[in-house]
Amino acid sequence: MKRTVAVLAVLAALAPATSSADNLSAARAQPIVEVSHSVEVRIDDGVARYKVRRTFANAGTRAEEASLRIDMAHGAAATGLRIRARDRWYDGELMEAEAAREKYRELTGIGAWEAKDPALLQWVWADALNLQVFPVLPGAVNTVEYTLTAPLGYRNGRYVLSYPRQTIDPESSSLKLAEPVLRIVPGHGDARTWIRVADQRVAPDAPIVLGPPPPVAWVGDGEPSEASGYALSRINIPRDSPAIKLVDKAEITLEINHTWSGDISVTLVTPMGRHIEVTRGEGTKNDIRGKFTVELPPATESHGDWHLLVADNAGLDVGSLDAWSLSLNPEKSGSAAILGTATDVPRFIPDAPDDDGAGGHALLEIEPPTIRTMDARLGRVVASAKTGFNRLELDAAPQLRPLPRKASVVFVLDVSRSVPEDELAAQLRIVEAYMSHVPDASAEIVAFTRDGKRVFADFIPQPQLAAAIQKAAAEGKLKQGNGSALERGLAVAAEALKSRNGPARIVAITDAALRTRFNNNLADQALAPAPASAVTHVVIPEESYSSFIRRDDGHALASIADGHHGVLFLAGAPADDKDLPKQMLGLVRPIAIDHFKVRGVDLEHAAELPETFAEGTGYRAMLKVADPTRRVVLTGKIWATPFRRVVEHTPHFDEATAAFVFSEDEHTDLTRDEMLTVAFFGKAVSPVTSYLATEPGVRPSVDGLEIGVGGLGMIGRGGGGGGSGSGLARLAPPPSLQKLLADAVDTCTDRHKPAAGWRLALDVETTEIEVVDVEVKTNNGTSPALRTCVVEAAWALDLPLASWPERELHHLDFT
Repeated sequence: MKRTVAVLAVLAALAPATSSADNLSAARAQPIVEVSHSVEVRIDDGVARYKVRRTFANAGTRAEEASLRIDMAHGAAATGLRIRARDRWYDGELMEAEAAREKYRELTGIGAWEAKDPALLQWVWADALNLQVFPVLPGAVNTVEYTLTAPLGYRNGRYVLSYPRQTIDPESSSLKLAEPVLRIVPGHGDARTWIRVADQRVAPDAPIVLGPPPPVAWVGDGEPSEASGYALSRINIPRDSPAIKLVDKAEITLEINHTWSGDISVTLVTPMGRHIEVTRGEGTKNDIRGKFTVELPPATESHGDWHLLVADNAGLDVGSLDAWSLSLNPEKSGSAAILGTATDVPRFIPDAPDDDGAGGHALLEIEPPTIRTMDARLGRVVASAKTGFNRLELDAAPQLRPLPRKASVVFVLDVSRSVPEDELAAQLRIVEAYMSHVPDASAEIVAFTRDGKRVFADFIPQPQLAAAIQKAAAEGKLKQGNGSALERGLAVAAEALKSRNGPARIVAITDAALRTRFNNNLADQALAPAPASAVTHVVIPEESYSSFIRRDDGHALASIADGHHGVLFLAGAPADDKDLPKQMLGLVRPIAIDHFKVRGVDLEHAAELPETFAEGTGYRAMLKVADPTRRVVLTGKIWATPFRRVVEHTPHFDEATAAFVFSEDEHTDLTRDEMLTVAFFGKAVSPVTSYLATEPGVRPSVDGLEIGVGGLGMIGRGGGGGGSGSGLARLAPPPSLQKLLADAVDTCTDRHKPAAGWRLALDVETTEIEVVDVEVKTNNGTSPALRTCVVEAAWALDLPLASWPERELHHLDFT
């Protein structure tokens, strides 16, 4: 169990009652405040590095320990700590967690030396840390800097990161936190590099204050729960779309990244405001991915705003809605599905506020460096001879290929009598949509029946093309006739391009109802006179309620296009569809790597790999494997051109991958030794490792903390040694309670002198952090004073840090 009553009691005791993302507490109740919180974000070869510097001040009269519970940037791991003392910086050391805690306890205890500056950075959970700093001297400040290493998200051709906001309630606590001041220094580009923070465009290296999160968004039925955090995303089906109709089912495709999916519930909200549950996460599993089908209320219309509401219903974990799409099934049988894809993702899911979780994350978007087709990173981590990890990250270029400049385009239109008038109109809409992307291009039209004829006998500049088509139609040059000699139309197009300079394109649009004697060799021969670099597409229109193009390499005519640098597409071009130009962009330039595959690693249990890898999109997979691979091979096709890339692991990304094993909660099945191996390799805070930073020569302080005062702050949680247990971090086995009480019992017997043969048996019940009950079971020959002395000693017992069970009954027998 991740959450127990004991853990919640610890959190409640250590955290002030604020709703801030981070929580600041003090051991001696001195008025500690945070006076600055600065964050510098850099991109380092496909990995984000956050340098977070925080300064604490003490307005009290005694040296104080500042204990800060830190909510993490999404997916981040802590990989460094340093302190500033007497104007010098001292780097922390990554140590085994138990050793670091004991050393910190020693250094902050009462001794004979002047106070100096130890700091301890500990694991709490995959998305939370605890930082302890001592001493913050009266009237002075103490500055600490820690490093976070985070994976880069990638959406819409931009790197995507996050940073927690602070929500300060001045009425709730005297311990104040500063709002983060964030700067992004990409490490690539220049002053024009595109950066946006929380929907605000900023310049590189320009500071921006992250204020409180916006109010909870809500739509439709009911109202938000105060015990949950919410993320909301929208897909609009246009009201003037030809797709408007009644729908009875919806299929939702989800990609939710979360460290504890059991916290999550997902709801679809119809345009009428009806809430329909889509799914709930399962127990301890990470992430929610897949397709989910729901029944819609009667008379649900397709048009309007559809919303996805993702709720986090329990504290201690966060995540993000990375992608979702919607397929609506019309009530009319045989009608095409109505499709929509969210463009406002990712959306970070705020943690439920019951454990003072994050009130929201600010979204950071950064233009990447130049990507040539695809950036790929492979990480390899060996935890033991039987266990390891691979991480694969793929980023398709924001623009796979540029638009052709000053192109000459020939559209070969099928005007045979087998083509209905509305389909001929659809062909002309495809022409118009294509040319809208290339305003500096010129076009000719070839109409074919049993022969092919040029319509304009010239190439018409794009601005004059619509008028020229209208005139040609009025003159009967697009009149339908008998015959479907596609090769004749292609031959005329090839001849027309022979004398043209610049990029050459042929787009042949046909219903594919050709004569029996036709074969693809005839088309190849007809295209022979065209420039060698000319690209030929074949397009087959289909009736549809919404516009689309879809590659079909299995079609009988596909080899015509494939042999001439192009693709055969099926296309829908309904009237009055405003998305038609956007959908036809794939005819003008490549916008995806098709037939995409990754060889050399098994992705069966990872997120589904897209067969069509669209430009500007990314893919992330963290894989636990017995023998992590050293290389993978990427293959696919960009139009007709084969794509192949060999990707090998690198030491830089191997190290980052090791850190992400913990930040993405992939460590729970590892043994303690395996966790230690991975954590030290990744230089990461984990359930078994912590950072301790000290000024050289530091000793226990004359103003140190008394034993049991201040303590060790937030106790770590999370799996270890097989991933089972109470939810606390993996610590040393608990000592015998009988031995812990032995000295106290000896003191009692020395004081009260029991008779020979005395015996006192107790049942002592403990939880993970305290003694909760003491009961006398046997009392032979003991005086009331001795019995009381021993019982009080048991009640006064301070359980040492160890992996105490969630609840246990100890039978103790003293003689």
